[in-house]
Amino acid sequence: MVVVVRQKTTSEKIAISFTFFLIVFTTVVQIFLVQRELGLLWVFLPLTLVTISTLIINYWKCVWVDSTTYSIAEKPTVQKDGWRYCPYANCTGSVPVNSRHCHQCDVCVIQRDHHCHFTGSCIGQNNLPYFMVLITSLFAIAVIYSLSNLIYIFTHETPGTLVVTIIAPVQVLWYFLGYVTFSHCLISLNVVISMLALAGSIVLLYHEYMLLFHNKPYLTKSMPVSSSVNLSRSERLIEVFGKKWHRFYLDPTHQSPQQRQIGVTKIM
Repeated sequence: MVVVVRQKTTSEKIAISFTFFLIVFTTVVQIFLVQRELGLLWVFLPLTLVTISTLIINYWKCVWVDSTTYSIAEKPTVQKDGWRYCPYANCTGSVPVNSRHCHQCDVCVIQRDHHCHFTGSCIGQNNLPYFMVLITSLFAIAVIYSLSNLIYIFTHETPGTLVVTIIAPVQVLWYFLGYVTFSHCLISLNVVISMLALAGSIVLLYHEYMLLFHNKPYLTKSMPVSSSVNLSRSERLIEVFGKKWHRFYLDPTHQSPQQRQIGVTKIM
């Protein structure tokens, strides 16, 4: 069976490009303006490179590995045993009971978590492991960046400029007025982006934790990721990630069990 990935819309392509820009921007500013200035490259650089590589690889997988698995040619014409009928126009036919219709993709998604506008795809059975590793990596890199930013602020800023440093719009205005340097403006933007990434990743981590271990999503009306409410935590990890679930964090090239079984056709 082949997964048919729908074409990305223009807004989704813009969101994907902007997200990659933010990743590259914050990483470059961190390495060349913050960590090098602190003289702590030997501490932060290895952690930064490993974590950002894991984040980028899993983000790219979330973009391409879609959970919408039904094209018009593959739709069954009769009701399958144990399946249900979906009444929507592009999805009329028999679909698994653990799927939910996505109005953005206009197709049913197995174990749908949510439609992610930053990846332009639905997060479901096929790419949920990648999304969970992505969120974990985002949290880790946000902690690394925030820690180095704090060290930089308290060693290079005076009490009078401390608050202004974390207000990026003010810094941008001051740059155009000639009060601060361009590098100082970039560092201020990086501080704000890192803080927002840290806050967002904490919320998403809690959502995925509740979804994975309690079948109670925090942010969306997601489908349960587990087929049983009586599984232990280790059994839930195996059901979503496979028996070698730890390899998702140690090996960024590791594929999910669902992706290995069905293969992927890329369309963009």
